[in-house]
Amino acid sequence: MNTLRDSLASIPGAVQNLATAASNYYVAARNSQGQNDSLSTAAEDRLSASSTPTTESLHSFNEIDSASGAILVSEKSLPIPASLVKEQWRLIFNSEASVQDLQEAINHCKDLVLISEENSEERRWLVRHLVDLRYSLEELQEAQSDKLEVGPTVKTVVGHHFTARQRGIGKTLPLPTQRNYCDYCTGIIWSVVQASYFCTDCRYMAHQKCVDKVTRVCAHVIASERQYPILEICPEIGLAAQQYKCMECQTLLNCKNSWIEPRLCDYTARVVHNWDFLPRKVSRSALQEIQLFLDKPLIRLEEANPKLFVFLEKLATVKKLRTNLVYMRKYLSECRQALEDKILETQIGHRRYLIQSNELYSINDLEQTENGTLADYLHKVFNCFDKHIRSCSMCMAKAYICEICSNDEVIFPFDDGCIICDMCNSIYHRVCMTRKNMICPKCVRVQERRLQRERSIESKENNENNPNNARPNDI
Repeated sequence: MNTLRDSLASIPGAVQNLATAASNYYVAARNSQGQNDSLSTAAEDRLSASSTPTTESLHSFNEIDSASGAILVSEKSLPIPASLVKEQWRLIFNSEASVQDLQEAINHCKDLVLISEENSEERRWLVRHLVDLRYSLEELQEAQSDKLEVGPTVKTVVGHHFTARQRGIGKTLPLPTQRNYCDYCTGIIWSVVQASYFCTDCRYMAHQKCVDKVTRVCAHVIASERQYPILEICPEIGLAAQQYKCMECQTLLNCKNSWIEPRLCDYTARVVHNWDFLPRKVSRSALQEIQLFLDKPLIRLEEANPKLFVFLEKLATVKKLRTNLVYMRKYLSECRQALEDKILETQIGHRRYLIQSNELYSINDLEQTENGTLADYLHKVFNCFDKHIRSCSMCMAKAYICEICSNDEVIFPFDDGCIICDMCNSIYHRVCMTRKNMICPKCVRVQERRLQRERSIESKENNENNPNNARPNDI
């Protein structure tokens, strides 16, 4: 018998990732055991991996094909046999697959197993995928036999604001283009035959039959009460502190059953305190909370850890750029031409806080600072603002001239070679101020005038108190 590599050389195809296949196997096994959802389950890794790409720094994610919506997996996580590269259209399925589609995929998978070489890598993969297909078929048939009535369009459960995704025609929300899982029971949500609910605040998803059993408080409620992301590195206090139970569903934990073994949620502030971007696993509730905080400027980084700006050049660069943009904003917000052209709205968009102060950062800003994209973005905005200010007659009329050297060259507070007096906000060349021992001549004049005025007032008061200081008579 020829090897599978030779016999399938002319057969089209790529295959679905093993992670998705294994997840269905786990779901079916868990459903047979009747276990409740837990933050400490092994299915947590799969669900966190299927989250949105915005939390890529926290998890190891699968790639999503933007064209087909299929979930792809890298060679690092799953080596796929090269001989099965063109079988995707006959082996892959998604949440909109029908019973007939799955049955045809099972039959085709069986045929490939029979022609594969014994104990080969291809046969092992096909057998695993065949198990996945069979469990998925059973789950779909069970979902079709579930005679649930269509529930209300909107439901509120433990802080969640659920909106219905109705099955069939007349759906309230658009059906997903990729596979989704119930956050309560970890089962697949078959969008064609099953109604489901979606929280508009924290993106929690649940079957219609599971929505009333949800125990996890909405991450939006928790985030609103906390108001800020976690800003401390919490010590590990052990399972005894939570009585060896899952913090969410209160299921007893043990190390013998893989479904209820304890898993540590490592949601801490290592980025703020240690500038540590190493990905770590977090619970699903923490992931939803982080997603809510992701783009909100709530972190006062310099107040929390000022030494970061001393040791990290990239962070000091971002701070300098933001400081310059704050000065530029004052020019552009008072320029009639800039307001008509909407330069601020066009260049900065919804991230207006970046040019209002240099103190607040979001979680996304810190990640972009580490990979360099934030500095590139701010450089682009700086160049655009600078071009307008130096070419606009109204903005140029508000420029400064160095009083120390009396040079005709105009200067701005955002120029690199200039320095601003903290007392009177006057601007000078840095070299000129150094020659003056960092003493502002305008502040000196103001101080002298203040002293003269005080002496004059004091002298006037003395004369008013003694109006007739006459000289003694001559003898």
